[in-house]
Amino acid sequence: MTSACSGLLWAAAVAAVTVALCAWEVTAGPALLKNGGYDGVIVAIDDSVPADNCRAILNNLEISLAGASQFLHAALEGRAYLRTVTVLLPDAWADSCSPRYVTTSSGETADIRVSVPHPVFGDSTWTQQSQGCGQPGDFIYLSYRQLLEGKNLARSLVREWTKYRYGVFDETGYHGDSVYPTCYYGDQNKSKVTGCSDLPIADMGICDDPNLVYNTSNMVHADAKSSIMFASESPHITKFCDSQTHNKHAPTKHNLICERRSVMDVILQHPDFINSVGDASVMTNTTPSVLYKKRKLTRYVLVVEETMAMHVRESWVFLRTAVRKWLVYDLPANTEVGLVLCNETASNRVHRLSELTSVTTRDFLAATIPYTPGESHSAGCLHCGVREALDMLKDRATIAGPASSVVIIIAPGMDHVTELNALLPRAVSFGVRLVTINYPNIARSAPLNSLAHATGGEAFTVQEQRYNMATSYVTTYFKLANILFSIASQYYEGRPGVMPIEVHRRELSDDGRSSVTGSFVLEESLGEPAQFNVYTHNSEMPLIRRMSLTSPSQIVYSRRSDSLLSFKMLTLPANLNETGTWTYEIERFPGNPQPHFVQVMATPRTRSSLVVRARAWTSEGKTPLILYTEVKRGDYPVLGARVEVIATYPGKNGSGAHRDKFELLDTGSGDPDITKGDGVYSRYFTAQAEGMYTFEISVMDNGNTAYSWQDIAVSEPYSECCGSVVPTPAVQPLSPFQRILPPISAVFGPEDISIDPILGRIGDLRARIIPTDLKARLTWTAPDVGSTPVSHYEIRYAHSLSDIIEHYDSVGQIWNYGTPFPLTPGSETTFTLDFTRNPSLLDLPLYIRMRAFAESIDGPASGPISNWVYVMVPSPPPPPPPPTTLPTSTFDISSWPNENTDAASVLPGIAQAENFGLELILPIVGGLALLAICLIVYCYICILRRRHGNSDKKQKGKDKHTSNGKQQVTSPSTPVTIMPSSPGNISNGNSNNSIAPPPQPDSMPPQYEATISEEKKRFSVSQLQQEEQMLQQQHEQLLQQQRDMTPHVVALPSTNSVSGISTISNGGSNTITRGGRTLSPYQSWTASQLLHEHERRHSPYGGRADEEVTSGNGGNQMPPPVPPLPAYTASNNAVYSSGPIYGVHPGTFSTSAGYHRNGSLVPFNPSLQGSLSSVSSGDRKKRNVTMV
Repeated sequence: MTSACSGLLWAAAVAAVTVALCAWEVTAGPALLKNGGYDGVIVAIDDSVPADNCRAILNNLEISLAGASQFLHAALEGRAYLRTVTVLLPDAWADSCSPRYVTTSSGETADIRVSVPHPVFGDSTWTQQSQGCGQPGDFIYLSYRQLLEGKNLARSLVREWTKYRYGVFDETGYHGDSVYPTCYYGDQNKSKVTGCSDLPIADMGICDDPNLVYNTSNMVHADAKSSIMFASESPHITKFCDSQTHNKHAPTKHNLICERRSVMDVILQHPDFINSVGDASVMTNTTPSVLYKKRKLTRYVLVVEETMAMHVRESWVFLRTAVRKWLVYDLPANTEVGLVLCNETASNRVHRLSELTSVTTRDFLAATIPYTPGESHSAGCLHCGVREALDMLKDRATIAGPASSVVIIIAPGMDHVTELNALLPRAVSFGVRLVTINYPNIARSAPLNSLAHATGGEAFTVQEQRYNMATSYVTTYFKLANILFSIASQYYEGRPGVMPIEVHRRELSDDGRSSVTGSFVLEESLGEPAQFNVYTHNSEMPLIRRMSLTSPSQIVYSRRSDSLLSFKMLTLPANLNETGTWTYEIERFPGNPQPHFVQVMATPRTRSSLVVRARAWTSEGKTPLILYTEVKRGDYPVLGARVEVIATYPGKNGSGAHRDKFELLDTGSGDPDITKGDGVYSRYFTAQAEGMYTFEISVMDNGNTAYSWQDIAVSEPYSECCGSVVPTPAVQPLSPFQRILPPISAVFGPEDISIDPILGRIGDLRARIIPTDLKARLTWTAPDVGSTPVSHYEIRYAHSLSDIIEHYDSVGQIWNYGTPFPLTPGSETTFTLDFTRNPSLLDLPLYIRMRAFAESIDGPASGPISNWVYVMVPSPPPPPPPPTTLPTSTFDISSWPNENTDAASVLPGIAQAENFGLELILPIVGGLALLAICLIVYCYICILRRRHGNSDKKQKGKDKHTSNGKQQVTSPSTPVTIMPSSPGNISNGNSNNSIAPPPQPDSMPPQYEATISEEKKRFSVSQLQQEEQMLQQQHEQLLQQQRDMTPHVVALPSTNSVSGISTISNGGSNTITRGGRTLSPYQSWTASQLLHEHERRHSPYGGRADEEVTSGNGGNQMPPPVPPLPAYTASNNAVYSSGPIYGVHPGTFSTSAGYHRNGSLVPFNPSLQGSLSSVSSGDRKKRNVTMV
């Protein structure tokens, strides 16, 4: 800006036309350094900043800018300062907020953004840097609250301006960052503070306690002068670290990315200071001039080549239709457009710059494009058209004031390169951006891309896609129309939230289906005006039978509109204002060779709505080329998104086009991605052949896994943010979304093709010590290698930090005990260093670095060396000496019990006492628990088998009795007859003697049944004290009954001879049952009864033991009673009508045999009852073998 204009502005006494002329000369591109002063530094205040106290905010901003300009001039030794600064005010702010006159902006791009406090950085000033060393940053972020509080931000602005402009990085450590720690171990194996200064830095205890406050201003020496990148807020720090004071060993972000060059060396190698000499002694007024502007208007001049090269099949028809749609339908009202056509010799201004305030003006402007191009086959005079466009813009600015000015050039390349390059300085000085579109192909000697790059514009390429000799695919028109719309959105000036956003796109081709369904999600921040469009090739016959759109509330819209059919668009008028999933169904006519394109557009609901947006750009250099894509929701990064790139490029030796698909990464590996979690995705790309490359980038929610930060109130910033990763506060998942970005084009020449593969640096190497296993675990992100995979890694170590940094190849020793396995780029990779393989390295400090290799034509190609890590694995402690006495306990229990003992510390205490960690204890405990479970299962199976075996044996016993005919179940009323006999004295004759049946059960004493817990368990009366009394009572009652009975002989039928000790018939009612089952003697008799029966059968008195005998003193005594035995059901028997008798073998009785006594009768010996008494007593010591 001229000094005269500057003086007029400061005096604020000029007319509006004069102000417009002066403002026209201020560049709209990046700030330029002229004669030691920066012109065109842009500060933009976001619309989210409240207008309250706006005057105080602007006054404090000017004070901070003035202080920053003076401090920058001193720090750079007089090489630069801020001369002019432009402040862009929000549209909602009144002009009275500004202390000076407010003019219209010229399309400036902000260098410094003033906005609300950040969720992570809080009120701190910070810079987003997505590119490498020496490359410019994205923007500087400044919280308005600091300006409102009146803080002087001069020093912090200089620190951030140095990072933003010159591409340097911080020289500090970050709390909790394993890549850039706050402290590190140097060569003397002593901890040092990560930083750079000309005098020693005090650690202030942070190396011992990382929870202490990390204040670099208190740590730097009181007499130190550097470095601004370490302690900028310290008042005595005035310089950057240079080659003499730089600490290249410290693990700082600047050392890693800038390959250990000092900050001052990087600054002096910037294009601003090449061959410059600093002289701070020269007196200079460093106070900047401040201008205030608002975004109000955009001017476009469309320059179109009108030759036969533009007429390839339907390419000219598509161009005319797309420009008409752009003029009539896409551009907002605050726009002015002019049109220039170029033939082979001259240019023609077919329409002057006009405001698009009415439909008539838009229609007249679109009608000026001819229906057919000229017939010349020569190259159009593009430099004539560009010169004409610049004149139109300058004349318009003189009359109507400044505005954002853009020249759009549409041509199939250019031939007059020299003439066009001569116009570039004029365009830059006027602040005009040239936007180029190579269309319909590149038919000239050079593409148009260089014109756009020289003026800060965008370069696009649309290749015509052929269907047949006369027809082009509608894809050509769809791409061209979308590029024009993206230009209108990018260079729009005015209230934010006006331009719609594409939320869904889909190509429908003939795949055999007549009906196609799809869906899209309308986000909560988007709504009306919105539109559902379907692009078709034939406007007269769209070849679509029907369309329907269903809202989330199941409202169906099926009535279509042809109002935009002249733009090859079918629409469904619907109220697209409902958040949620919308579904659509389109029925196409089969056999249509032309595709259809579905496109949904929506508009932000408010100017402050948090809308997911994306933008893409490339690095300045093409060897290697780096692709960048920023995805953010408002100002918050979108994490976990899928950023997919489709690269289209020509094949080698003139072969057909090739397409590669890959994804961009946000891993924070350091190369090329600087910081993880900042929402910037990047990737290397290796060109395979010469020619034009087109990159189509789409951003999606990655299967509903993308998320962002919650919009919460900001309290305090994260300390020393951010190193290798941006901390993530409270997050929230995002609804499904899709963003299709305009394609990026780049031209690769012979000098841009490299045969060597691109290998990114491993910039996030980390180490963790595992002392219990004598191991160290390395972790890093697999480096980006372009299109070539990593073949192998190399790990080297040294005992000195200087050796591993300066003499990696010569002094560093290769780790020969295993190599890491290569993974795909972006994957987290780990490798364990096993020091048991080389115990001599234990207890020694090791400094480790590594690099990746890739296969190439000339053999393995090595990549850059990684950052270094410190590793020292301690040797295991010696075993304890053998104890002199047997210890009573392994652990110290002198303090037990302790009321403050925490149960959760038991396992760690054991681990500490036994010198092994939880990773060993937990598997042992788990193994013991598993063993216990196995034992329990085994015991349970054994019990089941035993029960199953007992049941089988019982069933077999029953089957045996049944098959032999020895069991016969009788009714409870059947009487039991006792017939004593002797095996040797049973005659064959019939006996007429019988014993009368015993009394009925109601007159019998109660019979007691033994309780049996298992099938084979016998009841023992000795366990019950009362059994003897009960048996004695029963015995007396039976004796009395037998005295009253008269024995008689029962005549038995004649059968075979029968022999038995006693015969029990089944005619009584004393059979004992349990649960409907007849009990055997072993189950129903007591032990004393069994013993009595045994003694009776083996008595020396023979069969007389059953009858009444006379004692020696002449008295009558009855033998002890025999209890009734149960009968068992069997088949009929010849001897007994009801079947065989228990205890009698079939075939031993004869029908002619009578009852005969065995020998003479002898008196009954009552002394035999002693056995019964002894069995019934509770004295277990008096038992003998007969008691079993």
